[in-house]
Parts: sequence; structure tokens; C-alpha cells
Amino acid sequence: MACSEFNRIRRHEKVDRGMVDYDEYSLLSRHIPLTIADDLEYADSGNSSDKMMYLEGSHDNLCYCDERCITFGDCCSDYTFVCPPSDCLVTQWNEWSTCVINNKIDKCGHGVRTRIRQIRQEARYGGAECPPVVEKTLCFKECFHENSDTTTVALLIDYQYSKIRETLSRDNVYWDLPEVAQKVAKLSYYCVTYEIGWVNRNCVDKKIISKLYSGNIICAECQPEAQLHRSTLRCASDLNDGDYGLWKLIGPPYCNGIWRRISRTDNCRCDQKFPGKDSYLLV
Repeated sequence: MACSEFNRIRRHEKVDRGMVDYDEYSLLSRHIPLTIADDLEYADSGNSSDKMMYLEGSHDNLCYCDERCITFGDCCSDYTFVCPPSDCLVTQWNEWSTCVINNKIDKCGHGVRTRIRQIRQEARYGGAECPPVVEKTLCFKECFHENSDTTTVALLIDYQYSKIRETLSRDNVYWDLPEVAQKVAKLSYYCVTYEIGWVNRNCVDKKIISKLYSGNIICAECQPEAQLHRSTLRCASDLNDGDYGLWKLIGPPYCNGIWRRISRTDNCRCDQKFPGKDSYLLV
């Protein structure tokens, strides 16, 4: 395809080297595109002065196949089928990234989420340009502050006191107050499984250490009575799944340690849902 070639028209008259002053020709060629070359027809004559003059085509006859030829209107005649426009092609968007928080100290508050896509094919021959390949959106991560009623240590009592605690609470006239009765109606039992970690070695009672030992998974039951004095519907010092915390058994001295919360089960009683596990009550 002759997209950028000059169309040259051979002049029929022969030009003798001596007939053309090259200084004048150089000046003339600035305005009229001429080319002087050997005349192949007389190449065997032995006359090295035989030259032919060619008149180059006008610059207006130039044509192009680049991306701008449509804009400037100088595309070659075969452009549409030799150089058809090809639009930019991109992939689908990736998933949004996690929220990157601007506050590096508290790691909460306002932040930015980002998603990207890749360019599969660049635009060619005047095709549609590539759309944006990066998008960002604002996000917010809530800052959780410790509640004033949150204790640092979860207090436990043996599960054998479960029924006694319920009876004593129900006989209390405090439960008959309208505002208390309204709150009690929203409360329910739930179970939390914890894995015992470190145990204070000064806790030496054999009955206790046979249940509260490192690696043992116990069931801690949160009863409505333990939630009533709380601003949230959960027991004091209850954790989130995977969190570590401190526990202390009420009664024997030095029976305390560290545990890790595994999971929570709503509408649950330890003796019914987890009969094979050692059970305790959260105070």
C-alpha cells in the first residue's frame, strides 16, 4: 500500500546536465518538487550526461493511515479495509479493595477503596480511546471505643448454680418494674465457646484444674440476669470471635488465666447444646 509515497510523473523531455544549473535547480526545487536521475533508456549509450527530470506529485496528494487521518481528512483510499478502526479493549473491574484508612494511628475513620481493570488492547487507527482503568470511592471504618461498663476480666461461676441464680432473680420484685420487664422481654440465653489458654499455676484445686486447663474448650452461658444491668445485650467482658481476654473463677484464689473466644450460639443453654463440654456461667 502506497500510503506515504509520492506519485511521480515522468516528463518526456530529456534534460542535459549542461542545460541545468544545479544552484538554480536547488533554488527551484524548493517551490517545484523535481528529481533528476539516470535515464535507463540511454544507460548503454555511454553518455553519462544523459539525465531525466521527474516532477514530484503535489504534497496535497499525500495520504496517511495513522490515527489522526480521520481528523485531518487525509486518509488513503484503502484505509477503511486495510486500516480499520480498532477500539480499546479492557477487562472487567476487579473487586473493590479493603478500606485504606487515612488515619494511620487509630486505623479507623475515613478512607479510600480502589478497584482497577487492565487494558487488553490499545486503540488503533482512530478507534475509541481507553476508558479509565482506576476507580476510587470513599469508605468509612467505624471506630470502636471501649464502653464504660466493660470490665477487663470475665467473671465465672460454676454451672451448678444455674438454677439457683434463676430462682433468686425471679423472686426479686425488681423484675416486676415496667421498664425492667420491658427490657427482660428482649433478653435471651446464649452460649459462648472459649478455648482455655494460659492458666495461673497457683490454681491448684484438682476439681477446677480438671476443667480449666490449657487447650480445653468450655461453654460459658450468658443468662438474661447477667445482661440486665448492661447497656448492650451481652455479658460483661464477652469478646468477639477470635479475640483473647482474661477470665477469673469466683471463689478460689488465683484461679484465673487467658482464653480465646471461638463462637457464639444464640437461644442456647450449655447443658442442652453442649452437654459434653465443661460449662460455666458468665457473671
